[in-house]
Amino acid sequence: MAQWLGQFSGHTHATRVEDAEAALRHAVAVFRAAGSPKAKESKARAVRNLAMRLLSARLRLLKARIAAAEPLAAERAEQSSGIESLQQREANLRAEGLQGILAEFGAEDAIG
Repeated sequence: MAQWLGQFSGHTHATRVEDAEAALRHAVAVFRAAGSPKAKESKARAVRNLAMRLLSARLRLLKARIAAAEPLAAERAEQSSGIESLQQREANLRAEGLQGILAEFGAEDAIG
C-alpha cells in the first residue's frame, strides 16, 4: 500500500498559503528596497512568481474546503450555503487573479 510521504507532517493547504503569504511579504519588502531599475525588475519578477504561487495555493485551499464540505451538504441543507460562499470566493479569486494578489500586498507596480 502506497503512503503519502507528507502524512502527519502538519503541512496542509492552509500552511502552504501561510508560507506563501510570508514569502510574498518579504519579497515585496525587498522589491521596495531595490535601488537600480535592473535590480527592481529582477525583484518584480520574483514578486510575480510568488504571487502566482500564492494564487495557486489559495485556489487549492478553497477546492479542498469545498470538497470536504460537499458530503456534509448532502446531509444538511444549511451547509449548502457554506459551499456556495466558498464557490463564490473561488470565483472572485479567479476573477481578480494576479492583479488582486499584488494589490492586496501593495505591489501593483510589480506588473511588468
